[in-house]
Amino acid sequence: MSRPLHGHPGDTRGKRPTGYLATIAALTGVGLLIDMFAFYISVFATDSCGPANPALVCTTSGMLWLWALPWIGLGVGAAVAAGLGLAAWRRGRTPWMCLPLGVALYVGSLAGAWMIMVS
Repeated sequence: MSRPLHGHPGDTRGKRPTGYLATIAALTGVGLLIDMFAFYISVFATDSCGPANPALVCTTSGMLWLWALPWIGLGVGAAVAAGLGLAAWRRGRTPWMCLPLGVALYVGSLAGAWMIMVS
């Protein structure tokens, strides 16, 4: 008598989405490196600040948003991709369709930080 190694053929719901979650973890690690580089660059964004240049980045709230937005976007993007992916997996669908949404949220936060920096 032989036993099936991975369940019945065509039964994908029984397997955990470890590949999907590992991909999210790897992309989050890459995002951490990008955020650290963005933080390093943002330190030099205030070099042109002065009384003659009242840019948004020169204000306290502009600087705080510039520093926080990439980190918030990374956390929200990873949480949304993981949460919606696991919800899709529980319904028997593929979780991979939710990954671009998390990436888009993160890239949007980086674009928002860039807009603060160059305004």
